[in-house]
Amino acid sequence: MKVPKIKKIIDAEKIAAGEVVDRPVNIVKELIENSVDAEASEIRIIVKRAGKSLIQVIDNGNGIPSEDIVLAFERHTSSKIRSIEDLQNLSTLGFRGEALASIAAVSKVEVTSRVEYEEKGVNLCIEGGKITEQKRISCPIGTNIRVKNLFYNLPARQKFLKTDATELSHITDIVQRYSLAYPKHHFLYRHNDLDILNCPALNDLKTTTFHIYGKKVAKFMEPIDFIEESIKFRIYGLLGHPQIAKKNRSYSSLFINNRYIISDLLFRAIHEAYEGTLMIRNYPFFIIFLELDPSVVDFNVHPKKLHIRFEKEESIYNRVFNVIQSFVQEKFIIKEAKYISTELEDYLPKSEKKSLAVKKKVIEDQESIRMDNQIIPEEHNKYEESVQLILSDQMVDNGVQKKELPETYLRDKYVISENFPKLRLISQTGQLSNKIYIVLEGINENDEEGLFILDQHAASERINKEKILEAYENSKMSKQKLISALKIDVSPSEKIFLEVNLSEIRKLGFNFDHFGGNTFILREIPTIMGKIPDINIIKEIISDITDIGKEKSFTDVKEEIINYLSCHKSIRGGDDLSLKDIRHLLIELAKCKDSYHCAHGRPTLRFFSFKELDKLFKRIV
Repeated sequence: MKVPKIKKIIDAEKIAAGEVVDRPVNIVKELIENSVDAEASEIRIIVKRAGKSLIQVIDNGNGIPSEDIVLAFERHTSSKIRSIEDLQNLSTLGFRGEALASIAAVSKVEVTSRVEYEEKGVNLCIEGGKITEQKRISCPIGTNIRVKNLFYNLPARQKFLKTDATELSHITDIVQRYSLAYPKHHFLYRHNDLDILNCPALNDLKTTTFHIYGKKVAKFMEPIDFIEESIKFRIYGLLGHPQIAKKNRSYSSLFINNRYIISDLLFRAIHEAYEGTLMIRNYPFFIIFLELDPSVVDFNVHPKKLHIRFEKEESIYNRVFNVIQSFVQEKFIIKEAKYISTELEDYLPKSEKKSLAVKKKVIEDQESIRMDNQIIPEEHNKYEESVQLILSDQMVDNGVQKKELPETYLRDKYVISENFPKLRLISQTGQLSNKIYIVLEGINENDEEGLFILDQHAASERINKEKILEAYENSKMSKQKLISALKIDVSPSEKIFLEVNLSEIRKLGFNFDHFGGNTFILREIPTIMGKIPDINIIKEIISDITDIGKEKSFTDVKEEIINYLSCHKSIRGGDDLSLKDIRHLLIELAKCKDSYHCAHGRPTLRFFSFKELDKLFKRIV
């Protein structure tokens, strides 16, 4: 067998560029970082067609000297480090010298730059990594770099780019992160001649948060600042109140030495520090900065410098967890516990306060029945029987008939005896005390008699999904007009999603009009939302469906969004249901095309035949 010869790869630099540049947002990130390293106070980001046709970043930083500008676009050249030892003391965002070379290899680049001590700057044009023109021109101090026709020379990679809306959402996201990281800088961000974000310079972090996320989010952010000087450890920023928690962690931002990073370790530490304050499957919203000795962090473990590695992970985890947990305890548990415990009574009329106090006393004084083969005391027969059915069975001891007990008595009280489980009757509706499952009796499709257990939330979710899906597909979603239109402020990335998918969202029953900037006016909502819409719930829905649709087109995620809406307004576990409610639920579930699975595939109903129960109790073999 002939052994193939080893040869130099043609256009290897284009292949290697894929490690750094695989979509427009990577270019935006690298260029912003260069501008920050150049000590710019104003950074303008201009993109067209979501960066596919143009990415332009203009800064007023130090500029590139004329004698260095060609060298800057060669691989592994840098003004920031000289050797691997310099990684131990990184103070800049860029350091590998790959970004400009990689960008130039897969696009058409034009850069104009001037330093303060030169009268004229340099204009350089590069196509596919090759210099096509170089000249001296008059220009302001700083750098203006234009990246055009991304992947024009790599059509195979170009076809993997997502829709403009998806790519733009990624760019918007990274611009927002760096606006937060550097609130003292002036960031201007424009797409297709429309301003998306304008964060003025010399802001504090909370003001920048207001510009990006709106008034409500900024209002519910608490500042934190903790310093441990002996080990060069500082954690500061903003922690969000549980009221603005998110459905996923991608909204939050982590920075180490002012570099935006992604760290499962740190996210887990912060999330776990919030334990006890968040609803299940919710994540805290935060903007947190860590200042650490650069020698304990490795920023060079990911091609895009997003993921990092710590020298002592357990130590970092414990420090972050302990600081955040202490803060959460103080701000979101201790200080709120008293408010929550007195909120209801503080606003009740005196008559209702008295009634509430009586009910509390009854609950506190209730004791379980003890059936130790003793006659029930006479006083236990004094319970009212006005709204409950009387038990048909009578309690008998040694052949002596006892007085009948009201059904309420055995429902509310446990029967307790030594070496016996605590037992009581279920409610006449069949709804168990956890208010999640309903016990029913019936016959299955094989004519077997037995018990059915219904998951009330799963059943309601299935019903809602089929109704919403049918109404959406037929453009017949039932809507209700709001008496007063709601003005809703959204983030820039949410604005983009809403604008692109406005017609599809209207088919879901939400009638939005763009008011200007990041503000929309909501005039109609789907009837399923209820009569009195909660603006916080509506904003949460917008936020969640924006996140669902970030990576794909609306068509691709249509069902996932409908599943989400179905779940959002369904009967919940914990909801108290009447006989009428349960009957209606069963009738509607029976009409569904798929009665046995919720919108997410979980079962709605389980069956246990009497035959199986007979086997369980060894009545039959």
